Amino acid sequence: MKHLSYLLIFLSLFLHSLAESKVYIDINAPKGKRLPIAIQEFKKLGEMPSEILADDLRDVLISDLSFSGLFDLIDMVGYLEDIDSSGLTASETDFRDWRIIGCQTLIKGGIWVDNNSIKVDIRLFDVMLEKVLIGKRYIGKASDIRKIAHRFADEVITNLTGERGIFSTRLLFVSDISGNKEVHISDYDGQNTRQITNNGSINLSPQWSPDSFSIIYTSYKDKHPYLYMRKLSTGTERKILYKPGINIGGRWSPDGKIIAATLSLDGNPELYIMDIKTRTLKRLTKNYGIDVSPSWSPDGKKLAFVSDIAGNPHIYVIDSDGTDRRRLTFKGKYNTSPAWSPRGDLIAFAGSDGGVFNIYTIRPDGRGLKVLTSEGNNDTPTWSPDGRYIAFSSLRRDGKKNGIHILCGLMVQTRRKLSLVWVTACPLHGRHTLDNGSWKKNE
Repeated sequence: MKHLSYLLIFLSLFLHSLAESKVYIDINAPKGKRLPIAIQEFKKLGEMPSEILADDLRDVLISDLSFSGLFDLIDMVGYLEDIDSSGLTASETDFRDWRIIGCQTLIKGGIWVDNNSIKVDIRLFDVMLEKVLIGKRYIGKASDIRKIAHRFADEVITNLTGERGIFSTRLLFVSDISGNKEVHISDYDGQNTRQITNNGSINLSPQWSPDSFSIIYTSYKDKHPYLYMRKLSTGTERKILYKPGINIGGRWSPDGKIIAATLSLDGNPELYIMDIKTRTLKRLTKNYGIDVSPSWSPDGKKLAFVSDIAGNPHIYVIDSDGTDRRRLTFKGKYNTSPAWSPRGDLIAFAGSDGGVFNIYTIRPDGRGLKVLTSEGNNDTPTWSPDGRYIAFSSLRRDGKKNGIHILCGLMVQTRRKLSLVWVTACPLHGRHTLDNGSWKKNE
């Protein structure tokens, strides 16, 4: 127990039922109905009840599930069950009272506080079947309350849709809030922001490695644009691409073995890939245009990139061996910042046909062009790990709301800071990372 101040421990109280594989929410259904859900106040248990922590836990859960767009949150004003007389188990829950107000799923739980340590029990119930779908116990410290809420919200999404949630993911982005363009990390909702670099220079295009232990980014801190790799648990870093000229836009391949970047070592900005282990460089493009902003396909077989070989910048696709280059976009005067969806079905990019940029998507075969935004000046799109959300930088028309926005269908949530990327993992106290959707402990 002495490590509670350092670790967030997850203990399962109940096993998911293997006998039933009911799909509560079809996440891909067009115009699918929202699932009615209620989140009861959390019971304050033990000798040191904390109403603030209990309220914070519930507020974050409400925010996460509302953000998903998949639920109809039932207002607490209509709740009939008496929280003081009800318990946390199915046998202590009056499901009839919840059915009367149209509730189909229910979250309830309790929280114990002991100095700076907390223990939280949370359950998700199927109100119609009167059964527990998820039961979790989380043990940690008081500052872990948001992490606990995000983790359980992810469990809810996974259980009810069959797909992982994104609430425990983090944003890696650039901000000049300190006076210089430095790399920062935050939770997906803009909370718990932490500055990663502090070199007083210009730092650009950060990306988290697939194994989540490191990031790469371009920095001018040595007066030239070089590519750096930084290990997050220790803060140690090294230059990995520092050829003459520019070394920008580094992007890891999905297997983490190769980095694609733009180099101008031969005079013209061209696409290269580098084997991280052998440091062998291979040139992918050779033309008189400027080739930048590579983005890997999920299978690692292709890259989308930007080239002005045709006169104006447009999106192109090329095989990872440098063959079969083809132009993807033909509309618009300036198309840039391609981002390949984790699902592989779409490429998002920023496009302009009159000085104002909007976010577009297009299929990898060049068909199905769609514009997703219409307000402000929008650029640098990036996909969430599940491929359902697009985050992007935006300057609103009033010139005052300059920050990060997240787009899902017609739903846009305002977020803070600039120039972000989604990451599929985040370090917890330097020991645990989320690797490809599962927890992995650093030995």
